[in-house]
Amino acid sequence: MTVIVDPADYDQVLAEIRETGNTTLKTRFKLAVKVFQLTSAYDTAIADWLVKVDADSNPYFDGE
Repeated sequence: MTVIVDPADYDQVLAEIRETGNTTLKTRFKLAVKVFQLTSAYDTAIADWLVKVDADSNPYFDGE
């Protein structure tokens, strides 16, 4: 499976698929690194935001 998170990689992936019917293991690995970097950054951004939420003083958490 090839996962693409950066449109800049489309041309390379399409060229490999047209040429060989698949992407190389090296390409899949490099793209997987990009996926995990993006996911990690996204998770960090969410965690940074959640850490700032004070559940004790936020009325949203009252009255379950």
